Amino acid sequence: MDIENMKSLIRKNIVDFSELVLNNYYKIGLDETDAIIIIKLNYLLNRNITFIHPKKISKMLSISPATTSKRLNHLIENGYLNIELIMNGNGKETESFNLDAVIEKILKADFEEKIMDTSDNNKNIETRLVSLFETEFRKPLSVLDIQTITKWLNEDKYIYEEIKSALFEASKARKLSIKYVDRILLNKDSEEPQKKYNQTTLIKDLKKIWTE
Repeated sequence: MDIENMKSLIRKNIVDFSELVLNNYYKIGLDETDAIIIIKLNYLLNRNITFIHPKKISKMLSISPATTSKRLNHLIENGYLNIELIMNGNGKETESFNLDAVIEKILKADFEEKIMDTSDNNKNIETRLVSLFETEFRKPLSVLDIQTITKWLNEDKYIYEEIKSALFEASKARKLSIKYVDRILLNKDSEEPQKKYNQTTLIKDLKKIWTE
C-alpha cells in the first residue's frame, strides 16, 4: 500500500490515525511523548489549523513550552514533520505542516517487518529441510545442496510439504541426491497444467452427457 492510499483510508475513517501511530511509533524510532505530539498535531490538521504554536500545543500536553519546542524541532530535523510555505486565502504566504512522512515511515517499517518475518520463516523451514535431507541421505549436505534448498524456497516458492514429499519419493527410488529431488519437483510442475486440462475436459464431458 502506498502513502496516498493510506491517507485516503485515514480521511475516510477506515484507518484510525491515532491507533496507527500508537501501534507503530516505537517501530519508527519515536517514544511515547513524540507519538502523543503527532496525534495532537493530526487533531489540529483535522480542524484546518496548519500553523504550529508550541505554547498552545504544550497546553494540550503535560510538558513545558520549551520541551514542546525541542520535541517539535527534533521531529522536523529527523524527517517526521514537514513544514512548508503555502498561499492562504488572502494571497499571502503562511507556514503549514503535514504528517505524510510519519505515515510513509510506518508503511516502510511494516513492509520491512513482513519481509523479515518471511525471511525468518524460510530460514526456519530451510533448517528443518537440511536436517531432514541429512537424515535421509545419512551424510552432511554440501554448500551447493543447501543453496539448492534455499533456491527452492525463495525463488521457486516450493513449500515444505512439496519438498518433503519429493525427498521421500527419491528415497523410495533409492536415488539419494539433490539433483534427483530437483527433477521430481520440476516434473510435478510440468504435470500441473496437464491435470488442470484433464479436469476441465472431464467437466466438459460431463456437461455434454447431461445435455444429451
